[in-house]
Amino acid sequence: MAVRNESDLEAQSQSVAEYLFLIMLVLMVAVPVSGMALSVSSWFSSIYAKGEYQFVSTKNLAEQLLNASTRIRALESKLAQNELELARLKQESRDTSRLRSLLGLKSKAGRVTVSAEVVARNPDNWFEQVVIDKGSADKITVGSAVISISGVVGQVVRVSEHDSVVRLATDPEQKEGVLISKLGLTGTLVGNYQNLARIDYVPIGTNVDVGDKVVTLGKAGIFPDNHPVGTVAAVRRDANGASMQIDVKLSENCYDISQVLVLPPLEN
Repeated sequence: MAVRNESDLEAQSQSVAEYLFLIMLVLMVAVPVSGMALSVSSWFSSIYAKGEYQFVSTKNLAEQLLNASTRIRALESKLAQNELELARLKQESRDTSRLRSLLGLKSKAGRVTVSAEVVARNPDNWFEQVVIDKGSADKITVGSAVISISGVVGQVVRVSEHDSVVRLATDPEQKEGVLISKLGLTGTLVGNYQNLARIDYVPIGTNVDVGDKVVTLGKAGIFPDNHPVGTVAAVRRDANGASMQIDVKLSENCYDISQVLVLPPLEN
């Protein structure tokens, strides 16, 4: 389209110039006075020259705009590539940081641990189960505890040779012993979806406050002792009014989890 417009402009400019030149010849013949003919000739020559200059300037401007547009598109493409590369590097940095933290967690665990990644989950039971990329070939067994840097993730409920299914702490079927640190109060944590869990049958009058920390109990040789579980989010009486129920906001975001640590049960 740009080439066609430029050709049209050139043709129009030449036609105008030729028309003016013919008018100039006619006037020179019609007016016998040499001085006037010279004056008219000079005037039309000037107009012709200006028209040609204007055409050249317009042509150069179009070429400059076209070149600038090409450079802008190239720069935009380069910027998009740089943004993608930056996002990739940031993700690698986050992954490296998580791996470093997991290595530190492994050394603190004081027992056999296996690093794993979440490779699949079902949208229909998003807060119930995930699949990890380690199985019986990696010494994973049913009942193995699954934790992260932030807190408790869940427990292995099914094992294949190279992958395993983990029941999340948010699943109502998942239950584990926990401790409210400030009080030394023990209880059973039950999943309640949406990164929440609860502790039932807490005696009325127990001095539990929102924000109190909840950690693993560490008994039965499954979960490590004193690993973060979450914080108290709400305290209320249960439906019967005979005891209290505590809502716990889990430390680990089970909605979006990628790297975990698996701890096979300790042998008695």
